[in-house]
Amino acid sequence: MFELYKKRDLSANFSDTIAFFKTFGKHYFKNYFVINGIFLMVLVVLIYFISKVYMEVLFSGITNMKNNPNYLMAYFNNNMALIAGGFIITFLLIVVLSMLNISYPVIYLGLVEKTNGNAFAIQEIMGGLKANIGKMIMFLLGSIFIIMPLAFIVFGVLVFLCLILIGIPLIIIVGSAFISWITLSYYEYILKDVGYFTALSNGFGLVKQQFWTIVGTTFLMMMLVQIIQGFITMIPYVISIIWMFVSTQDIQSQTSRTDTFSTMGILFAVIMVFSVLLSYIFNNFILVNQGLIYYGLQEEKENNSTKSQIDLIGTDLE
Repeated sequence: MFELYKKRDLSANFSDTIAFFKTFGKHYFKNYFVINGIFLMVLVVLIYFISKVYMEVLFSGITNMKNNPNYLMAYFNNNMALIAGGFIITFLLIVVLSMLNISYPVIYLGLVEKTNGNAFAIQEIMGGLKANIGKMIMFLLGSIFIIMPLAFIVFGVLVFLCLILIGIPLIIIVGSAFISWITLSYYEYILKDVGYFTALSNGFGLVKQQFWTIVGTTFLMMMLVQIIQGFITMIPYVISIIWMFVSTQDIQSQTSRTDTFSTMGILFAVIMVFSVLLSYIFNNFILVNQGLIYYGLQEEKENNSTKSQIDLIGTDLE
């Protein structure tokens, strides 16, 4: 049986994240794609067409630069309403999908805690998400109007300090701690009956509880995810660059040039869609890792596993 409540060091945070997905991975991602699938499909279709149109317009502008230097500006001016509408719809979809993507592992781990396994159906996950819609929106608004201004100030100072080199290690440490603070606060806010500011305060206290372990785990997990995701994304990107270089060597006619640029637009759009999908999928590893940190810190504070074992002993005696 997988233990949520368990004291963890940096190594255990990584090994237990792998163990979690070995144990629950199939059940976790099956329900993840059922819940998020429609939003992901609509989002990737929008991103595909926006990227494809943008690349085709860009290439057309390069081709027609001699004949019409203002081609790009004229295109955007003539299609401003369509472009603005596409970006607004895409932005709203990203907000909704991001809220679901961040909340899903929180609800899932809460159900794992409740059932001591994955003996729960998608209806229970959906029920947990629906029951916390108000909290999800409240946390989003709080993040926009309270956390984001704070983040701009803090990271603005750190970026300035990068000019004297001391800011480089600071931005890594503070950035990792900041991300973990927000994530642990969100776990606290959704899983416990506390207010928004109480959750932020409790999340800050949790980060202080094992500061260097949490910072190290968060930074290394994000780096690992980025490296794997970047490597996977780089393969089609390099192939498309090589193809583009070879294809543009001997373009003679206007027709062949247009066809080549159109194909390049499709390739870059597909790569963009692939990158977005990977980003959402791999983000689950970071969020689950933060969840295991959360439960590990709760165990350190409250000794929940010991209490559970005592309760089980009492049950066995009966």
